[in-house]
Amino acid sequence: MSWMNDLYVIYQKLDANSCEAVKNDILKAQIDGCSRGEIYFLVLQQLVHIKREKAPVYELIKGEVESFIHYSSNPYRLSA
Repeated sequence: MSWMNDLYVIYQKLDANSCEAVKNDILKAQIDGCSRGEIYFLVLQQLVHIKREKAPVYELIKGEVESFIHYSSNPYRLSA
C-alpha cells in the first residue's frame, strides 16, 4: 500500500468520526505541498502534531499514521 492510500483511509476515518478540523489541517498541508515528497513531509508534520496533541483522534487513525510514517524510511517509495 502506498502512503497516498494510507492518507485516503485517514481522511475516510476522520470523516466518519466528525473530525473535520483535523482533516482540514491535513488537507491544507497537502495542498500547500508542490511535489509528492514535499506533500508527504508537510502531511507527516501534521500527523505527528495530531499524534502529540490530539490523542483521541490519533487513536482513530493510528494504524494508517504508523504505516504513513514508515514510508519516510525509504525516500524512493515516496514517489509511489
